[in-house]
Amino acid sequence: SIDFVMPAFRLGLIADIRYADCDDGTDFSGQEHRYFRNSLNIARRAVDCWNAEGVDAVVQLGDIIDGCNSKLKESEKALKAVLEVLSMCKMPRYDLIGNHELYNLQRPELEKCGLHCGPPGGCSYYSAHLGDRWEGIFLDPFEVALIGQPQDSPAFREAMQMMQDHNPQVLTGAKDWFAGLPHEKHRYVPYNGAISQQQLEWMKTAIRSAEADSRKILVFLHVPLYEPATKAKTVVWNAEEILQVLHEHGESVVAVFAGHDHDGGYAVDEGGLHHITMNSPLTAHGDCFAILECHDEGWAHFKAFGRACVESNTLGNGNAYPELILAKDAVNVASPVSLASEEGSLQLQAMGFDGSEAKKALEATSGNVDAAVALLCG
Repeated sequence: SIDFVMPAFRLGLIADIRYADCDDGTDFSGQEHRYFRNSLNIARRAVDCWNAEGVDAVVQLGDIIDGCNSKLKESEKALKAVLEVLSMCKMPRYDLIGNHELYNLQRPELEKCGLHCGPPGGCSYYSAHLGDRWEGIFLDPFEVALIGQPQDSPAFREAMQMMQDHNPQVLTGAKDWFAGLPHEKHRYVPYNGAISQQQLEWMKTAIRSAEADSRKILVFLHVPLYEPATKAKTVVWNAEEILQVLHEHGESVVAVFAGHDHDGGYAVDEGGLHHITMNSPLTAHGDCFAILECHDEGWAHFKAFGRACVESNTLGNGNAYPELILAKDAVNVASPVSLASEEGSLQLQAMGFDGSEAKKALEATSGNVDAAVALLCG
């Protein structure tokens, strides 16, 4: 007899495209280089890859366009440009709300402009079946926030109180939000937020429902939950409340996927939950997206294209993870010589660099294309 193996449910993943039709720039510190137009090229390659590989759905982890579009009065135009690219993948797409969506558009406009941040006319947090054996839970970490909420709303007032309690200098107009602030409170800044108690209770119900259906669970949200997979400055305000619930269902919840921190990261918490913070195409030269294979046996396989996920706390310059096995007790190791490096060599050669020199530069920079370009040009 022939054993028939069910094909895995396959998700295309991308975070923080942050597209804008403007010249390259940097962050406020001048340290992070940003390639606004190129991010759309990476999105195109992602769609080509997903179509070629035959994904069943796509998750776009938020910050689809950059906040500078608002100042340029190009928000809707920029969003249309990215959605035209992503729509070339005909599979269902799940969009998450990031802070840059809220810099550009009012919440009611998100759906009207073509984003799929929840059921039509419904909540901004929701769950969805991912094939026969998996459930996706999509959270809104800006439900309680200083951005995207009317100033007379309970959510905004709650955010103001949290800021007053933990980092009041934000409210006084201080230029440096972090001056004298204890490390564990660095998360309390306006570009992060929290989920409400109502959303927390909904999440508990959604998890129990998935468990009753014998489904494994993946959690998606724009802002990371676990500091070792990111930085202290890019964590959900009430992350511990969320993690406590997820750990109570540790046999069912497999992994948490986020963006927000362009430098990315990966860690496994004390409950055995995998936390993947995806790198941003905005800061990448080469590819920066992934495919997640969700197997019926209850484990998942994250396949990176380019530097889609790298070691935490390396400012994006660490070794890349060519793949991650997301299962209980799985140990994943980043690799300086990987598929990401091979792709990087091809990218450097396409830029006109000698193949052998490109390989040496990638080995010297642990596969970081940006750093290799700087080394080759130096």
